[in-house]
Amino acid sequence: MDFIKWSLNAVDTIFSTRGQGSGEPNCPAETFAAGYVMDSWAKWRVMCMAPLSLEDIEDIYLFVTLITGFLLMGLGGALLYRRLVKAVSAAQNPAVMDRKLENIMKKLAAMQQALDLETSARY
Repeated sequence: MDFIKWSLNAVDTIFSTRGQGSGEPNCPAETFAAGYVMDSWAKWRVMCMAPLSLEDIEDIYLFVTLITGFLLMGLGGALLYRRLVKAVSAAQNPAVMDRKLENIMKKLAAMQQALDLETSARY
């Protein structure tokens, strides 16, 4: 907890005492100051960023769509794999397969009996 308090105080001190010093350039036209960044010489400099253009926003949407598609394909693959593992494990268990075959044979016998009754009623 002390480390968190110390780090928050340090960040607050850095950003509250920092002003635009002499020699630091102003941001060029059509850009805005986004904050401060420490450069390689351990000096704080103003970080200037340009607003996003329409092409940049389109690129961001395409990237997000691409990543979302990959995540959905991965989720679908995981669900398919889970289903296949369940089917294979059920097929490898002889007791389960015997029970399923018994149910199929009972239903086939019932269908055959119903078909015989329908056929005998017609003739």
